[in-house]
Amino acid sequence: MKLPLLLDGATGTRLMAAGMPPDVCPEQWILDNPDSLISIQQGYVDAGCDVLYVPSFGANRVCLNKYGLGDRVVEMNKRLAALTKGVIADNPGRKVLVAGDMSPTGLLPLPWGDTPFEDYEKIYCEQATALYEAGVDLIVCETMTNLTEARAALSAARKTGLPVFVTVTVDKNGRTLSGGRLLPFVITLQSMGAAAVGLNCSNGVSFMAGQLSEALPHAKVPLVAKPNAMDEQGELDPIRFSLEVQKLLDAGATIVGGCCGTSDKHIAALRRILDSHPIIAPAQINANACAVESEAFLLADHIDTGELIPCDSDLADRLIQAELNSNVALLSLTLPGDLDNLLEYGGMSRIPLALNTDSPELLERALRIFPGRLLVDSMCEIDKQLIEDIAAKYGAIVF
Repeated sequence: MKLPLLLDGATGTRLMAAGMPPDVCPEQWILDNPDSLISIQQGYVDAGCDVLYVPSFGANRVCLNKYGLGDRVVEMNKRLAALTKGVIADNPGRKVLVAGDMSPTGLLPLPWGDTPFEDYEKIYCEQATALYEAGVDLIVCETMTNLTEARAALSAARKTGLPVFVTVTVDKNGRTLSGGRLLPFVITLQSMGAAAVGLNCSNGVSFMAGQLSEALPHAKVPLVAKPNAMDEQGELDPIRFSLEVQKLLDAGATIVGGCCGTSDKHIAALRRILDSHPIIAPAQINANACAVESEAFLLADHIDTGELIPCDSDLADRLIQAELNSNVALLSLTLPGDLDNLLEYGGMSRIPLALNTDSPELLERALRIFPGRLLVDSMCEIDKQLIEDIAAKYGAIVF
């Protein structure tokens, strides 16, 4: 993947401008009115984009169920991908990648909602497999609002063997709906194998630069920025948009494009900027870090775990005490119910979390479902190679 990379612009807002009603299933409307999509995507190819997104944003089983179309996930994703691939085929002189697009389901994860990690993963596996079979070049999981769902979408998409980008959306304070920040997402998702991580949509261009600058020194993967065509003053015309996105390039983004409100003219203006902008890279990358959804933790040279902490209903209070006595909280997992407490209270920690358990099943389950990047105690009464294998599978650090 040669950087910098130019993504396409908005599809949803452009389709509405082309006559798509607000109360229809967008994916079905596109299939019924393919010429509208083809015109929009041809405009982006002409503008110089390197990646076209398949208009499969809401084509997962949960979103399609709202329109009585949940049993058509595979068919619709393949037909939508065929439309975008057809645009590329009509431009044989251009090398443009096709990205299968997956979005949030709208379901809330445990413990705040009732959706377990495995349910998310099953939903995304169905869609990702369909997109893979349709012949896309990569998969993008975009507009993610919580780390649990982002991890599940990434896990499902990676089963295809394709590169996977994950982008999240934040408010003007740099927070997702679940209180997360970009840096913990970058630390966690890159450790799980994401090919690129970043931001899309959000509150416009001006709120993204600080987030990207914070993440850059810890990013082993390219950073993505696909902002809306707006800032604090309102909508941005193509020239102003491209100049604002240049600030995101200066902050370290190497994959950029446009989200809501952007047209082929915005992408053409970005193309001109991108062709003359140097890639900004950190002098040194410090990826030796752990995270919970809202906080990132750089690991100290010396890890002091203090006493082993039971992962019980008093875990929140125990974590507060641990912060006073150690620089890593070492949690003991002994019963399946401990995982519920880890999910409910672990995100409150203000120091890195480490796991100690004699059960390979509990270790794998904890690393699988926890929204963050954890440490694993090498002194667990588990075969050392098995510990390494389980930790590697979920991006955890063995110490």
